[in-house]
Amino acid sequence: MNSETLKEFLIGLGFVLFQVLIFKHLSLFGAVADPLLIYLLYLSLRFDRTKLILFAGVLGFIQDAFFDFWGLFMFTKVLLCFVSYRFLNRRSEARLLIWQIFAVIFTMTLIHNIIFMILASFMDAYSSGVHPVLFALSGSLYTATVGVFLFIFKGN
Repeated sequence: MNSETLKEFLIGLGFVLFQVLIFKHLSLFGAVADPLLIYLLYLSLRFDRTKLILFAGVLGFIQDAFFDFWGLFMFTKVLLCFVSYRFLNRRSEARLLIWQIFAVIFTMTLIHNIIFMILASFMDAYSSGVHPVLFALSGSLYTATVGVFLFIFKGN
């Protein structure tokens, strides 16, 4: 593992801790933002598919350990990274506008949340008083808004 990979991994751990310590307590209609997913979408522009899937698996498993889902976040993040890699990698050359970035993050997060809700319904691992459609849409909207703010504050 070279120093660049280690640095990216530690930043990913920071995003997991940021979600556990901050965003877990800032729920919106029962949904929380997923900054780790935003970070993995960013890494899909920088890494090859194999390295991205390994990052998604390890960081998703650590996220599962904090939220006590043991495999749901890991599987959904790995599946999303595997499926969306080619689409996101094609967009890396073009400079996207803010609304396009919002649309991409919203779409990817919506797919992630739908996969998560389907898997959670099979396992009865997630029970909430919130309707699943409202949960998926509000979580996607929340995560996309956070992603756009991170993009704006990151700069070029």
